[in-house]
Amino acid sequence: MKNGLVLCCYFILIFLTGRISNKRPEYNWDMLAYMAVVLGYDNSDSNFVHNSVYKIAKDQLPAETYNQLIDGGLEYRKNMAQNSSEFYQQMPFYAVKPLYTRLIYFMYKAGVPLIAATVVPSFIGYFLIAFLLIIWIKKYLQLTLAFAVSMLIMLSAPMWDIARLSTPDSLSAFLLFGALYFMIERRSLFLTFSFLLLSIFARIDNVIPSILIVSLIAFSNKWEHKISKQKYLVMLMFILLSYLSITLGTRKYGWDILYYPTFSKSLNLNYTYHAKFHFQNYLALSMSHIMTGLFYTYLLLFMALALMVFISRSPFNFRNLSFDQLLVGVIISTIIIRFILQPVIADRLYIAYYLCILILLIRKLCGTLGPSEGLISPVK
Repeated sequence: MKNGLVLCCYFILIFLTGRISNKRPEYNWDMLAYMAVVLGYDNSDSNFVHNSVYKIAKDQLPAETYNQLIDGGLEYRKNMAQNSSEFYQQMPFYAVKPLYTRLIYFMYKAGVPLIAATVVPSFIGYFLIAFLLIIWIKKYLQLTLAFAVSMLIMLSAPMWDIARLSTPDSLSAFLLFGALYFMIERRSLFLTFSFLLLSIFARIDNVIPSILIVSLIAFSNKWEHKISKQKYLVMLMFILLSYLSITLGTRKYGWDILYYPTFSKSLNLNYTYHAKFHFQNYLALSMSHIMTGLFYTYLLLFMALALMVFISRSPFNFRNLSFDQLLVGVIISTIIIRFILQPVIADRLYIAYYLCILILLIRKLCGTLGPSEGLISPVK
């Protein structure tokens, strides 16, 4: 009875927090581009889509917010508001998140105002993350402590941010977090792989962790079930087909079917498309995000926490690494590879990794202290 009451209070608080964030969204410019993708499902006329997006924004947003989105002292925003062809060229960046945009589309068709519909998937992802988080943590901590830890995490700045943004990041975080849960706790290859595939449709760059996680399962002898090379190749084939099925839609914008070769030509400080990739522009963008991202995100903190998973009394030996430690290596590798492909450092992109690192530390603590400490549940 007590446990049920604690869980009930937790979900009510999470729901209320999510609703508050939903009522106070952060109107990021990307919202306009996602709205354009959604409207483009029914009408391919770029002028019509552009005009409709800005008309809806003007009608549904506070005047001050609308003025920020069409100007805000940024030449880019002015140009997007005034030039439909330039605006249209931005669509490939946003069309490659079909799970998110299709959810918006269905809600819009169901009668939800378009701007509000862009935030609803973020609320859904936020709530599902909260649900899975406490379910996972209470396997290792007493429920009251699990409640407190989970609430603190869900009320933290990075979590609050993804619940308010018109981006696929909250949905993507839940799907990746779910894949990690089913891999670590349930040892279910089918559910792990299913969540990984869905995550690619939420954010195309999730192809990186999908390949690395599947490879970890296939080549590590620390996972419970050994999979054959044939099954591994079939899984890689499904990942590739999922990726190509998404990138195929960008060809109508003149993009390469592999996406990243064309995407790389926009990697400069202004994010403007150039005919060729320029390494100097790429380097300038990378240095800019390194200098700002490392100081204004929690990445360094969580990388330090990740390294704590490797602390051991015995000397370091790669062959003796546990599955949890190998997984931390995969997480760090994913972040590095992702940054190489797109030099951006932002907490919203790492939510699933942050949460997994925290849980791996809790697992390590449980293994060190044992259930007799009182606040720790027996490891199942």
